Amino acid sequence: MSELCVAAIVDEPSGILTRFVEWYAASGADRILLFFDNPQHPALADVARLPKVTAIPCTPDFWRTLGTSADTPFTQRQNTVLTHAYHQVQSGWLLNVDADELVLFQGQTLTERLASLPPDARSLRVATAEHVTGPGPGALFRLAMTRPQVNEVYGTTARLFRRRVGLLGHRAGKSFYRAGQTGIRLRQHWAVDAEGNEIPAVRVGAAEGCYLLHYLAPHYAQWRSKLEWRLGSSGFPDAVKEELDRLRQTTADPEAAYRALYETLHVVDADRKARLLAAGGLVELPSEYAPI
Repeated sequence: MSELCVAAIVDEPSGILTRFVEWYAASGADRILLFFDNPQHPALADVARLPKVTAIPCTPDFWRTLGTSADTPFTQRQNTVLTHAYHQVQSGWLLNVDADELVLFQGQTLTERLASLPPDARSLRVATAEHVTGPGPGALFRLAMTRPQVNEVYGTTARLFRRRVGLLGHRAGKSFYRAGQTGIRLRQHWAVDAEGNEIPAVRVGAAEGCYLLHYLAPHYAQWRSKLEWRLGSSGFPDAVKEELDRLRQTTADPEAAYRALYETLHVVDADRKARLLAAGGLVELPSEYAPI
């Protein structure tokens, strides 16, 4: 089997971090590198004691060793630290994910899938499946669709979903990288070579039973707590940002309006669920994959 290191820069609550570690340890990871963006994170010491984990507090000194600082925009810090992590891996593969992302290969561990790749494969990219709340006993995850399908499924609210073809978070997925590639730099979803060219990747998704389960906003409280951060970090499609601006300026009770918008974006009723399923834009997984 191929060795696997999982790396993430994190600042999530203890429960999400623990599930992340347990998931990847059970899925075949040999090492889990967690870079704590908040070096005073209250769960750092406890998470550091979990099997296979190396926890690194991102102190000012740490950032200086990488030639950057804590004041650098988050996505740039993220790319810097994950490129650093990649070049610490001497053999096997590195997977770059966020703490709210769990890779699922149905019927296989992650390392079994990696071992089946051609020997010249440099990267494996897994398509996004984004959690939504809806009826039924299982866990629901929507998939990218065509824009005409988005229009058909979402009707009068389709403009909120069209930019990212039915998703609200990223549609690019996340990637595994074979160790030992000289000069590559990691970005959030793929890597580039020394000339800035995207390195080639084998791509898998729902058709192969492969999912990047993205728990983008499983609960309103979590969505609301990250609202300002996402507004400042390209976390929303433009149409959603415009709608949020409109709600702020025109509603007497923005908080109630925010909750209603959240339900439009991340909750599906029985009719919307059926439309998504008919369009191939939804997968229903067992309840064990529900968010915590």
